[in-house]
Amino acid sequence: MPQSSAVALRELQSTMSSNGDPAMSVVVVEDAAVVIASDDSDGDMQASAKSKRKRQKHQFPWEYVKDWQDGDFAKHCGKRQCTVCRKWYSKSTNASGWKAHMKSAHDIIGSNTTSSAPSSKVMFQSTLNSKPLYPEPVLRKYENAVVDYVVEGGVTLRAAGGVRFKKFVLSLTNGYEPPSTRTILRQITELYRILEPLLAAFLCSLDVAISLTLDGWSNRNVKGFYIITAHWVDVISLTNKSILLTILDVKCGTGVSKRVGTALFEYLKRLGRDVVTRLLNVVSDNGSDTTAAITRLFQLVNTFIGYEQMRKVNHVRCADHSV
Repeated sequence: MPQSSAVALRELQSTMSSNGDPAMSVVVVEDAAVVIASDDSDGDMQASAKSKRKRQKHQFPWEYVKDWQDGDFAKHCGKRQCTVCRKWYSKSTNASGWKAHMKSAHDIIGSNTTSSAPSSKVMFQSTLNSKPLYPEPVLRKYENAVVDYVVEGGVTLRAAGGVRFKKFVLSLTNGYEPPSTRTILRQITELYRILEPLLAAFLCSLDVAISLTLDGWSNRNVKGFYIITAHWVDVISLTNKSILLTILDVKCGTGVSKRVGTALFEYLKRLGRDVVTRLLNVVSDNGSDTTAAITRLFQLVNTFIGYEQMRKVNHVRCADHSV
């Protein structure tokens, strides 16, 4: 060891001895002086580390997270709530999950840093922190009103999830946040399942023939959706009546026409035999898949009712698609 290092080591040892600190010792390892803490100080260091980790819970993103407390809805017990959007998530969600939620849903990227200009979405959601708590019957009443408004065509499902519609509902109800589009869609599906038997009974009671319209789309995942609507003439008012029957979820690709025709027939048969016998024709575009689907439909219908209808009137081609 060089002389200068030895002098410095002796000065360090003498200083620690004069301070009377038994928790520290000096060891020379390969010409280096190392200060080692004794076992008595391990507890203090561990306690300091634990307290540091505990303090981090008050930093980002935990400053926007609230645990379930007495007074919250019992169905959220054991979960954690985002104080910005007031939605509940699993208690096992870690810091990375909360950071991703804050960034994607609220444009919050740090405890003290956000985007240069807060978006209208963040400004609106910040007002929900002080919204009043409504009893469960009132919440169901408001939720059903929003669902009915979407069903009746007052607003599209996508617009119902936008900030403008939420601000509109907030101003009318003095603090109620409308449900998400997923919740609205689930409520519409449940409502349809309840009303489907009533729809079948109504169509079976008609004294006139029924015509259908059929049109299809596909999404980016090449998943097919075929919309079926029913039309008839009211014999009392002599006016045309229309109603949405169903949306067929059919896989696209080879043989799609057969799958669509079979799925439509099974749906009509589920409504009742009287609905099948009242079917007059189907209006659609000139697509080959649609034409083949309607041909398949009436093949099954003729077999089911026991006689063959006039083929030339089974399929009415849409005039807008023909021009």
